[in-house]
Amino acid sequence: MRHGKTLISYSNNKSEKYMLGIPIGLITANAVEWAMHKYVLHGMGRDRGSFWSFHFHEHHKVVRQHDYYDPNYEKFPLGLHAQGKEAWSLIAASAVLVPVFPIAPFFVGTLWYSAANYYRVHKHSHQDPEWARQHVPWHYDHHMGAQASANWCVTKPWFDYLMGTRVFRPQGEREKHWLGLSWQGVELAPAKAPAS
Repeated sequence: MRHGKTLISYSNNKSEKYMLGIPIGLITANAVEWAMHKYVLHGMGRDRGSFWSFHFHEHHKVVRQHDYYDPNYEKFPLGLHAQGKEAWSLIAASAVLVPVFPIAPFFVGTLWYSAANYYRVHKHSHQDPEWARQHVPWHYDHHMGAQASANWCVTKPWFDYLMGTRVFRPQGEREKHWLGLSWQGVELAPAKAPAS
């Protein structure tokens, strides 16, 4: 004990307050991922004249034709194609956050990490469908299930569970835990399909 405080007592240390930005950033990123996918990429994206139409009219079509694989991810990531628009959108959204960084560095840093992770996971899943079935079954179900109007999350299914939009394919893979998490050597309760 130093200066009347225990090791677990509250600290006024600024960095500890900033660190709250990490879980808040992860939750925010997943919420934005869910909302962007549902309302922008599938909402506005249904209009062929929209900038966002690349997702619904190109990406989904190609993925269905190639059994989840998307050969367009082999192209240069910043080109003028569907995956380039995806990458540029993530870069633009990240750039908008630059002025907030001095105020909330851990929050903004987590959002930047989440944008990069989103692109990495999405790209990898469409280059390796078997990996996707095992590691992001919610996103695999979004593309290969009977309806593309569910399973909006890509990296973790958190907001799909929260918003009631996690829909399982019959006989499809299930995430090992409802948070989409697994730790080596730790058994977690399996995710359960909603009752019929």
